[in-house]
Amino acid sequence: MTMFPANMPEMPPEMMGPVMDNPQGFADAMGSGMEAFSAAMEGGGGMEAAFEAFGDAAGPMMADMGISPEVFDAMGDMVGAAVGPAMMMGPADAGGGDMGAMMMDAVDMMMPEGMDMPAEVGGAMMDMGTAMGDAGVMPHDVAGEIMAPPGEPGYPMPCDAAGDPVMVPGDPESVPAEAVQAPPADGAMADMGTMMPPEGGYDHPPMDPGMTMPEPMTFDLAIAPALGEEGFVGADPMADAMGGNNMTPPTSEALAADAMDAAMGSAMDGAMDQGGAAGDQGMAQPDPTGELSGAENIAPEPDADPSAGMG
Repeated sequence: MTMFPANMPEMPPEMMGPVMDNPQGFADAMGSGMEAFSAAMEGGGGMEAAFEAFGDAAGPMMADMGISPEVFDAMGDMVGAAVGPAMMMGPADAGGGDMGAMMMDAVDMMMPEGMDMPAEVGGAMMDMGTAMGDAGVMPHDVAGEIMAPPGEPGYPMPCDAAGDPVMVPGDPESVPAEAVQAPPADGAMADMGTMMPPEGGYDHPPMDPGMTMPEPMTFDLAIAPALGEEGFVGADPMADAMGGNNMTPPTSEALAADAMDAAMGSAMDGAMDQGGAAGDQGMAQPDPTGELSGAENIAPEPDADPSAGMG
């Protein structure tokens, strides 16, 4: 029995386009990734190494579908923010089928409005949970690996006034009602018959005045680390590698503005390279021969009468 976060991330077009175009390709990539995950766990590499092996196997297949490594990593963080709390608040001994049902419902809840989750995607989520259970990993350990740490951008649950998480592993009643929502009544967890909240719901605590609610995990937030040092204002790359940067990532509007600035700078550099000088000397001049077309061939009219055409 468990709950999902109230602020569920939404699948962005960068992911949904390729997946909806080729859901079986997505399922195949996930299957290959989980084979590598299981092999790494069997080899004693630990969960971090297993997830790295998963990415190494699934990532190139996703890239062939048009899902860049940056988008693939961002989506992993977004799914982690969606299903991690459910795994953490659920029973510590939940099995692979239960984890698969949680992942299946989480991704279904992340689908954009009016868009249904393809059956291949749901099956891949169920298979991933089952494979994790078969590999011997436990849901609380998975949740700790796939969620951002408390206090960092993207952590999906509230913290108290001291910045400590209020969510207690295995206890959905540890979290205020405003921070959580029940699984879908017609979802995979309901079909399992083991993970739904009790009739009448849980006895949630109230929101304390100093308690902070997290912002929902967005695509901009999830993809920011892939931008490197410039993705965070004043970020220290060494601190970022150690998990110590807690900076505000750029929005998509800011990234677009940066791209425009870069394009303008490139255009000015090109004009200078062709012999232009700064200021008016670097701009195209009117062509009295009439050989040019467009704006370059418009010469200024002498002594135009500003009152002409009026009255």
